[in-house]
Amino acid sequence: MGVRVEFQEEGERLVARPQGRLEAADADPFSSAILAKLQPGTKSVTIDLDELDGVSLGGIRAILRLARSLMGGQRSLDFVRGGQAVRHALEQAGLQELFSFTPALHPSRGHHDATS
Repeated sequence: MGVRVEFQEEGERLVARPQGRLEAADADPFSSAILAKLQPGTKSVTIDLDELDGVSLGGIRAILRLARSLMGGQRSLDFVRGGQAVRHALEQAGLQELFSFTPALHPSRGHHDATS
């Protein structure tokens, strides 16, 4: 099936919204799509987990490879929202110790999750 990713540029931040389930087979296309959207002025990438149904171990490895690429380019990575199963999988992998997880996009950046 494959994961789809929508993007939104917000100044120096790129927001990626994956939709579906992030499996090992989606790992390289997912990372490549994000890296291809980076602009010279992009300083951070936020992955909005709200429409992600699940993530496999291969998907988690893809996120770690993506993070390594971003850090090599002096860019940061963080996560917002996400269902319980997705957040639990990422927490079990220890990603909450490496990256920021927030319940919603910051309202001053033009988005707000009213249900959080």
